[in-house]
Amino acid sequence: MLKNSRLLSTTLFIFGLALTFALFGHFKVSDTPKIFNYTFFNLLILVILVQAITSTFKVKNFHLKVLKLISSLSGDIRYSLLVPPIIFGLLPMPAGAMLTADLSRKAGEELKAERKWVFFFNYWFRHVCEFSWPLYGALIIAAGLANIPVKDFLVSTLPYMGLALLIGLFFLFTRVKGNGNGEKVKAKGSEIIRYLISALWPVILIITLTFMKVDMKITLLVVLLLLFLFERVGFKEIIYTVKNSIISEITLIVLVVLIFKGVVENTSILSSFANFLSRHNVPTIVPVIILPMIMAFLTGITSAGIGTTAPILSILFAQNPAFPYVAYISAIAGVLLSPFHLCLITTKEYYKISFKDVYSTILLPVGVIETIAILRGLL
Repeated sequence: MLKNSRLLSTTLFIFGLALTFALFGHFKVSDTPKIFNYTFFNLLILVILVQAITSTFKVKNFHLKVLKLISSLSGDIRYSLLVPPIIFGLLPMPAGAMLTADLSRKAGEELKAERKWVFFFNYWFRHVCEFSWPLYGALIIAAGLANIPVKDFLVSTLPYMGLALLIGLFFLFTRVKGNGNGEKVKAKGSEIIRYLISALWPVILIITLTFMKVDMKITLLVVLLLLFLFERVGFKEIIYTVKNSIISEITLIVLVVLIFKGVVENTSILSSFANFLSRHNVPTIVPVIILPMIMAFLTGITSAGIGTTAPILSILFAQNPAFPYVAYISAIAGVLLSPFHLCLITTKEYYKISFKDVYSTILLPVGVIETIAILRGLL
């Protein structure tokens, strides 16, 4: 299963880190079942289903349909690195960036773009909506714990989403050259609609079922089965897809990350750190920034970053109306930089790039947005 030493090293490092946290965070053996709970298996199943859908996209050359759609609307296929990740970004799901990873790879090859930047666009545009989109549970949790109406919270975080989009567009048009022809593919309105349905029906169906509050596992399974049916996937291809989605390098590393997440959530490390900051009279904005960011970084989940720390920070929220937003943006920043974030770790391995490549692209954009959030908290 492990085809390269880099992945083996990453897996062993995360597992070793989990053991270290368990040892120094007073993790009890009796708490082990809390790791392997419903959430653990739910996330694992979702990741497997996402891989199966991605694999089917790849086998049936779904990227050609999307590129044809983009070419019908614009002469610049750089938009293929923008539109699909944003559309899928409307749907919160574990390792969701994998759904567009192959499409972005093919578009990147067409544009002769560096792999690290293809990773960045697929990863970044996948998450711009998280800053201010009501389907993300972390936003609802943050608003509720801060006693702020969700509508008001959305309005206040909308500028961050706009800024994230502008940053992504800046890098897209400065780091990647256009495809050169500058001409749209001539197509009638009816043909464009046909391209749209043909290329994006899985996305449209997922969004529809999500708004109907259908369980995400059921939603992805239905889409997968319909892909098998409509794309006429052969029996051998189905067996290959299912087998390689369950037994894969990505599944293994996700398994280890989820174990690490469970250990972190069941130790006393975070509360001990909060007490340390309190005893040493650290400026109030520091824990508002640090605690959500650290917890989100360690778990790779925004809702964990804000949900487990907001109760500790609630007193500070009352002191400054900007603090809830600082905490929320800090949690997102922690997740975007986290090597335990499923989108990051899975697509990093998919594009076969190093952590150096990953952070050389995302550190600056995340830093800019976090800095603006901090300045908002200080003013």
